[in-house]
Order: sequence, then structure tokens, then C-alpha cells
Amino acid sequence: MSEHTPLLARQPIFDGNMKVVAYELLCRNSDLKFISTSDGDAASSQVLLNAFTELSIDEVVGSHKAYVNFTRALLTSPPPFGKQKLVIEVLEGQTIDAAMLFSLQQLREQGYTIALDDFELSSDTEGLVPYADIVKLDVLALSPEKLSEHVRHLKSFGLTLIAEKVETYEMFEKCKAMGFDLFQGYFLAKPRVISGRKISENKQSVLQLLSALHDPDIPLDQVERMIARDTLLSFKLLRLVNSAAFGLSRHVDSLRQAIMLLGLTKLRNWVNLLALSNLSGKPHELSITALTRARMCELIASKIYQRSRPDSYFTVGLLSTLDAFLDTPLEELLRNLSLSEALNQAMLSHTGPEGQVLEIVQLHEQGHWQDIDWEYLTKLGINPEDLADIYIDALRWVAETMQTLSLNQGS
Repeated sequence: MSEHTPLLARQPIFDGNMKVVAYELLCRNSDLKFISTSDGDAASSQVLLNAFTELSIDEVVGSHKAYVNFTRALLTSPPPFGKQKLVIEVLEGQTIDAAMLFSLQQLREQGYTIALDDFELSSDTEGLVPYADIVKLDVLALSPEKLSEHVRHLKSFGLTLIAEKVETYEMFEKCKAMGFDLFQGYFLAKPRVISGRKISENKQSVLQLLSALHDPDIPLDQVERMIARDTLLSFKLLRLVNSAAFGLSRHVDSLRQAIMLLGLTKLRNWVNLLALSNLSGKPHELSITALTRARMCELIASKIYQRSRPDSYFTVGLLSTLDAFLDTPLEELLRNLSLSEALNQAMLSHTGPEGQVLEIVQLHEQGHWQDIDWEYLTKLGINPEDLADIYIDALRWVAETMQTLSLNQGS
């Protein structure tokens, strides 16, 4: 991959059923400058061109659309991106004049979809509304009263409204009730904790399976029997083991063969994923988030420590999302698993080698690149371009794996 691969992350945009309809691309140059800086228009163009040409946009967003921030200069001289895949996000805080409005009119006439980012209604910004298809409102920046006023006013124009910075399920439900159409934020990767509610039966059975699998003294015969009780789990595990991802020279016909060939450590990780992804009521995107996080942790550790498949890093990345799957605080869940204290603290406190890598991956996931300990990574031989390549490799691998497991039906 090109040495100029930009740092980028994608943030899903959901509909009211928590189905992904698009991704916003968060991009930075390898020198960690935001693409929205006032002197960064040339750099912005290069980052966006890299994201759409050096990389395959299909690898980054799949069949979904990509929301991309456009500076004023990009609006007047847009890169040649296909309108089928692109939603142009007009960045907030730019000078709004006749030249900008003319650029927006031309883009709309060419068939591009226009979104207004971090919009707040004022005498200056109201001139943008007739040129927009979508308006994004920051639910943390506007008071509840202002948010309601904005929704009422903008809905009268027939616009699609996106609630940005939705941090909790409660906020997601409130925004749905207010009339928002789409939703963006980190609420998906957080537990939906409701006090006084017991863990549901299917979640309880998954937790029991994970607990047994992570018991270091469990006999292999018992592992086989536990997996065999779940027909779908058994089928998906065999399908996975026989996929190109594992590259085995022989076809695996039985759970016993799979267990012997994989070994208990690798088996645990894959059964973890399969069991969690089978939970009812959990969006498909949560499985993608979990697997991307796990794969990035694994790839970073492989590069740093020159180990072929560092399973403990994969485990930490995957199980760090356990609270979101089971809607229970992570600390409480980890007490039920027989993980080492080092791995527990890696997830809870980001301590130890696994914890440091997990923290880097989570910061990258959110586009908080300025908070990554680059000095630590550089000492271990990883620069921003390496991390960008690792992310793209992880996305590609996750897409292939999910297709193999047939977990993306209906996504």
C-alpha cells in the first residue's frame, strides 16, 4: 500500500432500526493535521484522493455511502468522486457567500448529495438550507429546547436529519422520538444498562459458554459437547475453519478435528465471536466493531513483537466489547470469566502490553489520533502510515470473515 496512505477511520451512521446506512470518513494526514485546518486545502485534497484512489472505497465503506468533510476550496474545485458513493459534508464555520452557494448549486445539479455538518441555525447559515439534502445536528452542543426548535424548523423543508454525538441508548431513543431520521455516535459500543433487569436467558447462556471456555482446566470433551449443543454455532465454526482465512491443507469434518487443529486458545476466540454475534437484538455493526478491534490489536502486536498470531491481543480486543453485547458492566462480566488478571486489567484500565495496544486501537476507532501515544508506537517501529495500513487490512479481513460466516445477511 502507498506510503502516503492517510490516517482514516470510519464512523457508522444508523437508521432508527440501528442498521448502518452510511459511514462518515474521518481523515488526517500522517503529520496528524486535521483536514479541516484553514491552510490545509491542498492536503485535504490529497488525503481524499488517497482515500478514494490509492484505497478502494469499497474496501473502506462496502456497499454504503461515504460522508466526507469538504472545505471551501474542495466545494469550488471538487475532486472527481462518484456521486453514487459520496455525500459531501459542508464543514461548519466557513465563510458563506455567493461563491459558496453557487458551488453548492452546481454540485446539486450534478446529482451530489449535500449534508450540512454541525449545523446551527443563524442569519448566516440559513442561506445554506435550500441547497442541503441532509442536516447534522450536534445533540451535545444544542440545548434540548434549541434542538427541538431546529428539528421543527428543518423538518418543514423536508430535510433528512442526523443526530450527531449520540453517546447513550437513552439519547438515541430521545432523538428518535424528536423526529431525527439517522443517528451517529458511540452509543452502539456501550452497554444498555437498565437497573433491576436481569440478564436475558440467551445472554445468560452465552455468558455461561464463555465462562466455561475460559476455564483453563476444562476438558476438551466438555468443550466439544458444549459447542455441539448449538447447531448454528457448530456449523459456523466448521465453515470458518474450512475458509481461506485459516488456509488449512485438509478439510475439517468434525468439531473434534477443529478443536485439535485450532487449539483451545484460538477456538475460544472464535467461539467468543460466534456466540456473541448470535445474540438476538444486537445490531450487525457491533460484531463488525468487535472483530475490527480484535484484528487491529492482533496485527499491531504481530508487527511489534514479531509473533505470528498473538491470541491474547485478539482476545482483549474482542472481549472489550462484551459489555455492549450483554448490556452489563464489563467489570461485572469479567468476574465470571477465568481470564488472567493481566488481561482483565488490560480491558478495564489499559495496563500492560495488551492494554496499551487496546487503548491505541480504541483511540483510532474514534478518530482521536492526537491522543495516541505516538512516541510509544514509534519506539516499537510503528508510524502513522503503518497504523493506517493496519486499519485497512483489518477492514478487508473483517469483511471477508463476516462474509464467510454469513453474519452480514440483512446488513
